[in-house]
Amino acid sequence: MEVLGTYLRGRWPEGLVLDDAVQLCMHMYRTGAGIPTPLRPFATRDGLAKAFAGLAACGWVRQPAAEVDISGFEFWTAVIASIKKEWPWRYDMEEGESLAARFS
Repeated sequence: MEVLGTYLRGRWPEGLVLDDAVQLCMHMYRTGAGIPTPLRPFATRDGLAKAFAGLAACGWVRQPAAEVDISGFEFWTAVIASIKKEWPWRYDMEEGESLAARFS
């Protein structure tokens, strides 16, 4: 698992539901919040996508219904790309801040 994924899993072992993980991923990409300074170089689009794909693969990201494979790198790059498009996910800055605060 990527170093950033290991950090997140260690800080919040119970994991997150998919919607919260999506908001956290988007918020970390946009602001870097919740990421310690030494890990910020891993907070790139690809770094975050790999980290969250790994977290989903190990069950840390919980999906209510198995409609889509959330453990794929492509899924998480689409999540990050939707920051600008607001589709298929809409970024909620307040929710992202609240989630990122758990990891600070």
